[in-house]
Amino acid sequence: MEIKIQYHTDGERELLMEEYEKDGMILVEEQNLFDGNFLIFAYEPRPIPLIKVEVAQEEFESLKSENTLLKAQNQALADRAEFHEDVLTEIILTIHS
Repeated sequence: MEIKIQYHTDGERELLMEEYEKDGMILVEEQNLFDGNFLIFAYEPRPIPLIKVEVAQEEFESLKSENTLLKAQNQALADRAEFHEDVLTEIILTIHS
């Protein structure tokens, strides 16, 4: 069961949030429309709809190999950044010694 309540001010919004949360309800949606501002509360979260997408096997394999390559590139960049940080640390320590 969902309850839709209109509010007019931020203060009224906060009071409604507190009141319905005390009753064990959760905010599942907020609507800011031309007709007004609304809060929608429920006792349980709305179910997340599952979406199935069919992808051709060739495209899937291509995306899989691209993902592997991108992960390797990301790791190489992270390693390079760490190396640069180490070099800068050594330079700073050498200068301040």
